[in-house]
Amino acid sequence: MTKAAEDDRAEPSRAAPRGPLGDVRPGADDPASTPGGQPPEDVEDRPNVGTVTPEDYPEDQRAKG
Repeated sequence: MTKAAEDDRAEPSRAAPRGPLGDVRPGADDPASTPGGQPPEDVEDRPNVGTVTPEDYPEDQRAKG
């Protein structure tokens, strides 16, 4: 066992929290490693990028109705 691992076991307040499989979990008091993304836009302000009309399809592939 390494010296750092022994120190973490001896002083639990310094040890990183561990998940159920032993993986290291960041604590709630740790600062984020990145500043984060942009805030979400209101739904009304978002661009409409997925609108499809029947005219976008060839005549033979349109739904009959």
